Amino acid sequence: MQTVLIRLTRKARSEKGYTLLEYCAGAAVIASIIWGAMNYMGTNVGGFLRGVGDWATARTGEISS
Repeated sequence: MQTVLIRLTRKARSEKGYTLLEYCAGAAVIASIIWGAMNYMGTNVGGFLRGVGDWATARTGEISS
């Protein structure tokens, strides 16, 4: 039993750091979160700017009159 624990301990110590596959998986998750956030914010920001433009156009018409 003790030799099994020693082997498991040595194996756990020898596997340090991340592999390239783990880095790629992490990068893919982060990129998809950023992509989703940018799409969501882009829609909201576009609607907001459209509203500001409509408001400014209406005020311009009031000043011209």
